[in-house]
Amino acid sequence: MPIEYSNREKSYQLYRKGKREGTWDPDDFDLEADGKDWAQFSDAEQQRFLASCAAFYDGEEDVTRTLAPYMMTLDALDNEAMPFDTVQEEIYLAQQVYEEAKHTDLFSRYFQEVFGTQDTEPHRVGGYQEQGYSTDNLYDTADTLLAAINGGDQRELVYALGEAYLNYMGIVEAQLARGGYLSSDQMIELKAEEMGREIVLESFQTAIGKVRQDETRHIENGRWVMKQLAEAEPDIVRDVYEPRIEEYVENRLLGAPPEEMPFEGYDQGKIGKQTTQYLQDTVDYIGAERFEEYGDVRRVVRTRRAAD
Repeated sequence: MPIEYSNREKSYQLYRKGKREGTWDPDDFDLEADGKDWAQFSDAEQQRFLASCAAFYDGEEDVTRTLAPYMMTLDALDNEAMPFDTVQEEIYLAQQVYEEAKHTDLFSRYFQEVFGTQDTEPHRVGGYQEQGYSTDNLYDTADTLLAAINGGDQRELVYALGEAYLNYMGIVEAQLARGGYLSSDQMIELKAEEMGREIVLESFQTAIGKVRQDETRHIENGRWVMKQLAEAEPDIVRDVYEPRIEEYVENRLLGAPPEEMPFEGYDQGKIGKQTTQYLQDTVDYIGAERFEEYGDVRRVVRTRRAAD
């Protein structure tokens, strides 16, 4: 099916932006100075920073392995019946798979050359994979998409795709990854202050800046597609989006216990406020008026905390 060049939609515009911004190479970063900085972290600091990076590494690898069914599901939809061009979205996702693979490559190299290990398992068991959301669940999401394709029901395809986009672009990237970046930013800033330096782990920060730039596009595209799916099937907000958001709020925004941090001055509350705003941004993009419970995320969180 040809691209409607007279109507280049959000996904295609972001694809073009990605061609300009996403050409960086993980091999271009000199990691020698980062290795010397890393040796200045205490054992407790290293373990906590590693836990954050392990979540990044595993998430990038998991989505690289599981994003293809998103494109297959788009291809199974009746393009003429949808309020957006599924072909343009498939082109965008093909670019995203490449970017996710590149992010995996970056973390693999950094773990090997700076951290001296490729083993993330110690940080999975009892750690981030058991705190209300596991990126391992992305494999279940892929299976759900494939089942919907085999079933062939258009409404089921839309619902499965909406849950998949919310799970990855709406929660893993827009919430968990962005919250993780805020956390690693604080850890690095506090360590630099302790060492009397303006910057530590400079190549890490530069490289992560590139990753974050890519993921900003992923999140914007994901929010746009979720909005289009709500146009196609308005009940998806009630049946899919709100229950999934409810689960995230209960497990992460309200249910996660405060972390013990070896970095003096670390402010968990600041990160919580920002991640709540990130969720509100997603809701606003889809259309807050479509939501029965979560049109105002901050109000729900305040009310639940007051009740507790």
